[in-house]
Amino acid sequence: MVRRSLQTLAVLAAFWSLYAAGDLLAPMLLAMLVAVALSPLVRMLARFMPVWVAAAVVMITVIAAVGMTAFALSDEAYQLGEQLPKIARDVRVALTKASPRDGLLGKVQQAAAELERAATPTPATPATPVTVVTPVDVRRSLMIGAWTMAGWAGNLILFSFFVFALLSSGDMFKRKLVRISGEALSRRKVTVQAIDEMTSQIRAYLFYQVWSGLVVGILTAAVFAWMSVEHYALLGVAAGVLNSVPYLGPALVMAAAGAAALSQFGTLQMAATVAFASLVITSLEGFILCPLVLGRASRTNTVAVFVSLMFWTWLWGAAGLILAVPILMIIKSIASRVESLAELNELLAEE
Repeated sequence: MVRRSLQTLAVLAAFWSLYAAGDLLAPMLLAMLVAVALSPLVRMLARFMPVWVAAAVVMITVIAAVGMTAFALSDEAYQLGEQLPKIARDVRVALTKASPRDGLLGKVQQAAAELERAATPTPATPATPVTVVTPVDVRRSLMIGAWTMAGWAGNLILFSFFVFALLSSGDMFKRKLVRISGEALSRRKVTVQAIDEMTSQIRAYLFYQVWSGLVVGILTAAVFAWMSVEHYALLGVAAGVLNSVPYLGPALVMAAAGAAALSQFGTLQMAATVAFASLVITSLEGFILCPLVLGRASRTNTVAVFVSLMFWTWLWGAAGLILAVPILMIIKSIASRVESLAELNELLAEE
């Protein structure tokens, strides 16, 4: 009984530690994943130049590509941001028109309005409306915005340098883990196999996410351009980026595309057509390409993926949403190697 209580306290303490250190651990894990994804390019260039030069070339190329893409889409993103209130208003009006007034929803709304009017006392004399104007400290607002932007820029610079340091180190940490695993040759062999398996699975997953995101983004932009949907390039980029988030990412893109089409064309039929086109593209990728490329051995069941998404999103927010599936793959890889974790591996396995 005492042992079980201590184990429970240890688990709770571990959860609290992960939550408290989320601002530190989440960027570190994300940087490690980026380094794992970019390491094959660094190794390929390291045949012709020093490792640190190859890492610098890869980092500069990636940062330049991301910056140029963001700059090219900045005007379109600004225009879409200005249209967001109109899009929300058009969606609300369309949903209101689609709901019959004599239906259940209309009756509930009417009953709520009647109760609100009955509960509100009628004033004896009409009250004079008073408008309170709150002064805006423009200088303070600009300073807060500048500090926020500086904080984001500083974190991005630190993140980039950490990825560069990981790429420049090569296989140093792998060799260190092998040395500290023990003197026995069998233990070191198991450690090397476990590290190689985890690295290969994560690298294959990340590589697949990159090129599948490109495919989904290009197809989405092409189909939306053919359907004359505004901001098709921005929606294509969003579809490619959010495709890495299982289930939730494609659902967000489908909802956003349908809302944008509803505001542009003004008909629910066109909005449903655009949303359905987005659903077809992501479904083809998820149900056909993913099993063919990644295989079934390294995949986990849907329930485990949903639990991982909910847990890490609750723990670390947006960073946890990105890291949920890679962390789950790491846990499954370790569980498949450790005999005492065989039950956990069975729970996570797809079949």
